[in-house]
Amino acid sequence: MQELTFDFGEIYQLAEVTHEFPFTSTGKSTLTIGAITASCGCAVVTPSKKDFAPGEQGIIKVVFNSLRYRDRVSKHIYVDTNDPVTPRVILTMTGVVKVELEVTPTGVYTGRLKVGDSIERLVTITPVEVKSFRILEVKSDHPALTAEAQPMVDKPGAYQVKIRFGPVEKAERINAKVIIRTDLPHTKELSISVFGRIQEGEATDVPPAK
Repeated sequence: MQELTFDFGEIYQLAEVTHEFPFTSTGKSTLTIGAITASCGCAVVTPSKKDFAPGEQGIIKVVFNSLRYRDRVSKHIYVDTNDPVTPRVILTMTGVVKVELEVTPTGVYTGRLKVGDSIERLVTITPVEVKSFRILEVKSDHPALTAEAQPMVDKPGAYQVKIRFGPVEKAERINAKVIIRTDLPHTKELSISVFGRIQEGEATDVPPAK
C-alpha cells in the first residue's frame, strides 16, 4: 500500500468523507483481495476489483460517515489478501468530528404502552460550536407522533422539543422519528428516534414522566 492512514482533518457530525487508498501489486503472482472488515458500521469499503496482476495498480475506496461521533476518531479497515508476506493490511481513517448541536437525549424510549395510551417526553437541543440557531421545521414520520419546539428561557440559544406519542388503536412496534430542520450550514437536519412497543392489555415497563 502506498499509504495506510488518511487524516481527513475536521468535519461535522453526520458528514461523510470519501478517500481512495492506492496500491500496486508488487508480487510475482496474482494478488487477490479477500475479506474486508471495518471496526465499525460507519465505514463502507469497496476495492476497485478483487484480482490484480503483478505490477497492476488498484484502489481501496472508503466512505466514512461521522454519524454521532465527536472529537478525535480513528476507524480501522482490515483488508485480507493472499500475500504470504503481509496477509492483512490495516488502513486507518482519522480526524476530528466537530459538533454544532447537542441533542439530549438522542432518542426517546416509550417503554411498553397499552393501546389507547399516550406519552410525552422532552428533548433539549443546545448549540455547541455556534452561538445560536433557528429551527425551521419540525415533523414526524408516524401519524401518532407529534413534536413542538420552543426556545428555552433559562438556556439562551437552546430549544426544548416536546414529543408526544399516541394514542394508537392497535398493538405495534414503535420505530419512528422526529425530523428537525435548522438554519445551520452543517447540521441542516437532525432526527430523534422514538422507539418502544404498543401492546394489548395493561402497560408494563413504562418509564416515568420527565
